[in-house]
Amino acid sequence: MNTKNESNRYNHPYKPYQIQLDLMDAIYDTIENGYKVGIFESPTGTGKTLSIICSCMTWLRDYKRNNVFTETGSAKDINNDSNDSFEDSDDEPEWVKQAYINSILSRTKNKMVDYEKYLDEIKADYIHNVQKAEEIHTNQRKRTKRIQKDSVELRDDDFLPVDYYSDSEVSSTIDQKNAALGTEINQLLQKVSGKTDDIEMTNDCPVNIFFSSRTHSQLNQFSHQLRLTSFNSSVEGIDERTKYLALGSRKQLCINDKVKKLSKNDLNLNDACVDLQKSKEGCDFLPKDYMSSSLTKKLADLSMTEVYDIEELGDLGTELKVCPYYTARRGIEMTEIASLPYQMLLQETTRSVLNLKIEDSIVVIDEAHNLLDVISSIHSVSINIEEIQKIIKSLRFYLSKFIKRLNSGNRIHLMKLIKLCQLLICFIQEQEKEGSNKIGREIKVEDIFHNSTGDMLNIHKIETFLAKSKIAYKIESYMEKKSNGENSKSSSSNPLLFKMVKFLKSLVNPSREGKFFWDIDNGSVSINYLLLDPSAVFKEIVSKARCVLLCGGTMEPMSDFKNYLFPYVDNTKIKTFSCSHIIPQENLKVFPIASNDGVDLEFSFDKRNSISMIASLGEAVLKICQNVPGGVVVFFPSYKYLNQVLKAWKDQSYNLLNRIEKYKKVFQEPTNSSHVETVLSDYSKSIKEENKGAILLSVVGGKMSEGINFSDELGRAVIMVGLPYPNAYSGELIAKRNFIESETIARGGSPQEATRNSQGYYENICMRAVNQSIGRSIRHINDYSIIYLIDGRYRSPSIQNKLSNWVKEKIQLKQSNLAEILEETKEFFDSKSISRLG
Repeated sequence: MNTKNESNRYNHPYKPYQIQLDLMDAIYDTIENGYKVGIFESPTGTGKTLSIICSCMTWLRDYKRNNVFTETGSAKDINNDSNDSFEDSDDEPEWVKQAYINSILSRTKNKMVDYEKYLDEIKADYIHNVQKAEEIHTNQRKRTKRIQKDSVELRDDDFLPVDYYSDSEVSSTIDQKNAALGTEINQLLQKVSGKTDDIEMTNDCPVNIFFSSRTHSQLNQFSHQLRLTSFNSSVEGIDERTKYLALGSRKQLCINDKVKKLSKNDLNLNDACVDLQKSKEGCDFLPKDYMSSSLTKKLADLSMTEVYDIEELGDLGTELKVCPYYTARRGIEMTEIASLPYQMLLQETTRSVLNLKIEDSIVVIDEAHNLLDVISSIHSVSINIEEIQKIIKSLRFYLSKFIKRLNSGNRIHLMKLIKLCQLLICFIQEQEKEGSNKIGREIKVEDIFHNSTGDMLNIHKIETFLAKSKIAYKIESYMEKKSNGENSKSSSSNPLLFKMVKFLKSLVNPSREGKFFWDIDNGSVSINYLLLDPSAVFKEIVSKARCVLLCGGTMEPMSDFKNYLFPYVDNTKIKTFSCSHIIPQENLKVFPIASNDGVDLEFSFDKRNSISMIASLGEAVLKICQNVPGGVVVFFPSYKYLNQVLKAWKDQSYNLLNRIEKYKKVFQEPTNSSHVETVLSDYSKSIKEENKGAILLSVVGGKMSEGINFSDELGRAVIMVGLPYPNAYSGELIAKRNFIESETIARGGSPQEATRNSQGYYENICMRAVNQSIGRSIRHINDYSIIYLIDGRYRSPSIQNKLSNWVKEKIQLKQSNLAEILEETKEFFDSKSISRLG
């Protein structure tokens, strides 16, 4: 790269630290030098997001400058253009070729200049009129809200689906409608490919950057970080702005109040939107020909004028009265960088609908430590008897209300769906009687309807009916209305009919990489479908993209990503990188604690119930609280064990909880998500305002172990109790481990190797959870904290090697007992007090 020796070669908005430069170098090298996959671990607080942005965007501008907007790049375009008169350009004099190349470069530059000026103009025009528009729209919104509020009370007719016809019942009218629809689509495609506006700029660069993260807040943070940056233009003499688009779901971008009020969950929202478009009234905010509409183009262009986050993009749509969700599809072509949630990237159907061209692009997945679980979750489903019974009840209730008003196609398929649900219940009950429903045991699809009339139902047609008719949305909405009429607090946040639709899809088209198996949760028997091999689903993205970058604060152990997500990628094409923390060496200490007062501390499943060990743990926590200022966060392996320990600590013979409360106010992680903010606020208040200090008892994998910031005095110490291994007897884990072992043997491995791989996978789940939890405390360069790993197994090299590098390199092993560790603790915090005074 041309600017390799410059001090700010990545256009970082601040003076980057060395570890940030190292990370940016590693990312740039991965993209530039043909790596297919990059796995990067950069602890929270080290400026990871800005480093990703700066390295990727700098590479992209370099690439455009050197390969797209150059004489060489233009010559490639000429030679690749089959319609060009230069087809036999080898016969032309060199000066003619050069003159033609220069003319192309000149036209491209002029188009870019015109487009940047055009964006300046529409932005200025928008700012000039926004105040007046806001006054008008405020009044309109008031009127609209009144009108919509009055019309939200739906009639029964609104819950009726359109007439459904199966393949054998398709009428000539339906054929005509389909033909008309095909004609309309072709016309739209012609309009899109044609020139419809005065300013038309095409994106000549084949490479885009797609940044994906798990949550809406993380994507918004990305937008705000991108806003801090600016990059050298890809064409000399032009001030080129960053073309960015925030892609989101309807939940974030729908601006139609009627649709939003009718829908209590995401799945209903999607179908409500589609249903409204098909209705006679249509959606007020979506032009019928939105892909060629001047209004949608105006919003698409306006979204390119600066970096807008998802809420701001929604506001633009509200101002212009045009749907930002659908308009985003027009803006994708011009973007250099787009952000989107995991689900939109990982599902092939969504990528196709949005026309996301990932070919030769850079795909960045942030917070990628949970990527394996996310992919499996998206393509997996579970359903139990109680849920199936509720579905049958809903279907019967709906049929009793509307049976005379449904056409035969809808009636017949709904009755078949009821029959199918009844057969599933019979199968589960029969297997339970025979004792065949052992947890983790595989279920063959053909066995589900063996010796029944299920094969006569044609499950594929039922699944097609549910997918095409969208009747699940109608039924769920109607049942929701009825339940709300009886109890206003009732709502269907996890609609069962949509779960049944997903289950039937798995039943009709079970992936070779997945399996059906038995499981039991809280005493309820369920049939589960689990995607066992996420690499197959992810392979299309990896094969098409120029490279895929997995980034996170805690990516260790990295071996799972190589083994189970990219087994088909050669190791030489995978780059891994892990950097130290940005904090000074002396700001973090990590102490494994193996014993206290002669009691060995090992919280394995068969030893953790020892009363003496629980009491010894309490004494250790008490002593730590006596020596640590501010806040202490403790992580337990599960809610069940946390409650068990608390019960023992409250026992009058030990009185440990009262003794701890003399030094720290005790808070417990709530099981109800709605109470999390209150607990965190009270915890913070106790530390910052009451100046007493506090201890927060939390759970690994719970609501406090990810995404919560315990910086500064909120987390001067983190205590990890035991190794949080998942339940080895869960159906999901049994199925997964069986799959790993069978795959190992199928590849020629020995039974011993198969067992090692399975055990390694099990251990890696645990260590990823540990790394994620203990990373909650150190959040910025001046932060400091101590991590206590209370379990003798943390002194094992094999366990330590699976800790994040920034934790592993700070482990203190010379202290052999708690007394020595507490002495080190006191010296650590005394030195921080002296430095603050100094």
